[in-house]
Amino acid sequence: MINLSKKQQFANKFDVIDIKLIRKLRVYMKNEQRIILGVHVGHDSGASLIQNGKILAAISEERIRNLKHYSGTPTKSILEVLNIAKVSPSQVTTVAIAGLKSHNYKASQFSHLLLSDAFLDWSCLNSNPKGLEHFISHNSHLNILDEVKKSLIEIGISIKEIVFVEHHLAHAASAYYLGPWNLDEEILVFTADGAGDGISSTISIAQKGRIDRLKDSVNLYYNSVGLILYSNITTFLGMDGDFDHYKVMGLAPYGKPEKCAQIMKNMIDVDKTNPLKFTNLIGPHGIPSQATLRRILSGQRFDNIAAACQSWFEKLTTDWIRAGIKKTGIRKIACAGGDFMNVKANKLISEMEEVDDAFFCPAAGDEGLAVGAALQAYFELSIQDGHIPVKTTLNDIYFGTSFSNEQIKNVLKENGLLNDAQFIDDIDEQVGELLTKDNHIIARFNGQMEWGPRGLGNRSILANASNSTITRKLNHAIKMRDFWMPFGPSILQDRIDDYLIRGTYSPYMILAFDTTNNRNDISAAIHPFDLTCRPQTVSSKQNLGYVKLLKSFESKTGIGGILNTSFNLHGFPIAFNPEIAVSTFKNSALDYLAIGNYLLEKRNN
Repeated sequence: MINLSKKQQFANKFDVIDIKLIRKLRVYMKNEQRIILGVHVGHDSGASLIQNGKILAAISEERIRNLKHYSGTPTKSILEVLNIAKVSPSQVTTVAIAGLKSHNYKASQFSHLLLSDAFLDWSCLNSNPKGLEHFISHNSHLNILDEVKKSLIEIGISIKEIVFVEHHLAHAASAYYLGPWNLDEEILVFTADGAGDGISSTISIAQKGRIDRLKDSVNLYYNSVGLILYSNITTFLGMDGDFDHYKVMGLAPYGKPEKCAQIMKNMIDVDKTNPLKFTNLIGPHGIPSQATLRRILSGQRFDNIAAACQSWFEKLTTDWIRAGIKKTGIRKIACAGGDFMNVKANKLISEMEEVDDAFFCPAAGDEGLAVGAALQAYFELSIQDGHIPVKTTLNDIYFGTSFSNEQIKNVLKENGLLNDAQFIDDIDEQVGELLTKDNHIIARFNGQMEWGPRGLGNRSILANASNSTITRKLNHAIKMRDFWMPFGPSILQDRIDDYLIRGTYSPYMILAFDTTNNRNDISAAIHPFDLTCRPQTVSSKQNLGYVKLLKSFESKTGIGGILNTSFNLHGFPIAFNPEIAVSTFKNSALDYLAIGNYLLEKRNN
C-alpha cells in the first residue's frame, strides 16, 4: 500500500497536488477490476451497480421505504443493489456520488469529475478529467460524504476510490452511455431540469467515451425553463411544483394557449445573444413569486394557463435543441434531466427535421442520477487508466428486485390468502385471457422491478383498453388520479403501425405519438382531446413473459395492445415487494392480482 501520511496532512490545503502522487494512486487502481457503486442522495435518491459499462442493478430508495420521492442517503438501496447483483461489499472498488451539493460556486471553478480516495482520509478533492493536472479542495462535498460514509462502513464496503460527478454531467452520462450509438459516433447531449448543482441546462458533445460541455451553453438556476416557467405555473395551479409537472402537461390539451401565451413569453425566453441559453425576463437572478403570478395571471382560466405553459415550454425547448444542432452540426441527440420527462415535448423533438435520431433516458429525472454517476466514473476512469471502455446500449430496464414463488407463497400465507390463491404454471396466458372478460382490472407483479418512474409490465396494473369507461374505475377506485390525466398503452412491437403514426421502437413510455384510425382498440389509453398516446412498445427482447400475456389477449380479441399503468395507489411508489403488492390489492378495487405464478381474485362479500 502507498504511504500517504504526509500527503494526508496536506490534502485539505493545496491548490495543486504532487502529480507523481496522483500517478501512483492511478497505477495502484489501474489493474483492478472495477465494480462501481452509484449513489444519489437528493430527492428520488437511489443506488446502482455498474461493471464494465453494464448496469448490474439499479433501484430507487422510495420503493423500498414505500415513501414517494424519498430524499436522503439511500442506505437500503445500496444494500439492495448488492443483493440483486450478488456482489459482496468487499468487491466494490469505487463509489460514484451524483452531485456537488454546493450552490455557492462559479460554474467554471470546478471540473466535471471529482476524485476522493480513502487513503486521503475521506477528503473531497477536485480533479481535472483532462489528465489530473491539479486538485482543488472542495469542503462542501463533506455534506454528502459524511452521510454516505457511515452507511458504507456499516455495510462493509472498503472504499478505494470516491468520485463526485456534477449533477448535469451525471444526467448527460445517463443519456449518452445508454444510447444506441457506438463510441465512434459524435452525439449532441442535452440536459435540462429545474436545477442541480446550481445549473439548469447544458449542451455537450460526446464522442470516444468522453463528454465535453460547450462552455457557452451552461444555464444557471435562475434562467431555468423548468423552474421559472413549469414549476411556478404548476404551483400556481395548486399542484406540487416539484413533482406534478405531468399533470399540467395532461391538462394542457383542454385549454387554449393563445389566451395567455404572451404572459408566458414575458416570463422566460431563449437568450437573443446566445440561443444555447435562456434568459429570465420576469425576475433576473431570482424566481418570480406566487404573488407576481397571481397578478399577471389574474382572470385567466386554469386550463388555458396550463395550455400556454406547455406550448411555450415546447417552443423554448425545440428552439434550444435547434440552436444546438445549428451550432455543432451534430444531428444525433441524447437527452436527460427532468424536463425530458415531458413526453409531448419529446414527441416534437423527435419529429424535428434537424434531428436524425434521438434517445431520451427512460429515467430522465433524478432517479437516473445514480446510474449516470456510476457510468461517468467508469468511462472516465477507464480512459485515464488507458483502458478502452465498453459501451452497453440499453435494452430492457428491469434492474430491480425480483421475488421467488416461495417468498410470495410465504407472504400469502402470512396474510391468510394462500388458500384463496391459485398456482398457475402459465399465468401470463391466463391473465391475457382474463383481460378479455368482464372488464377486469388486474395487477401484475412478476420478475425484476423496473428502473425509472414507469411500470413496464412487471409492476403494472392492466386493463382492456378498448373499453373507454374503464378509466373511471381506475381513477376513482385505484389510482385516484385527476380526471384529465390519460393512461398509456402497452403495444406489441409488431403492431405499432396499426396504432401509432410514425411509430418507432419506444419501450420506455418516454415518447408520445399521434394515433391512427384504429385508436378505438386502445381508446382508454389515449388522450381524449389530442388523440396522442404515451406507449410502451413490447418485444420479446425486453420481456418475454409480458409478450406472452399480450399475445394471449391478442389471440382472443385481435387487439395488439392493453392499458398499462404503474402498480401503486395514489401517493405511493410502485409496489416493491409482495407485502406491498398484497396490501395494495386489499386496499383497492383491483379484481385480480397475478403475483409470481399465483393468482388472487377479489372476493365480494
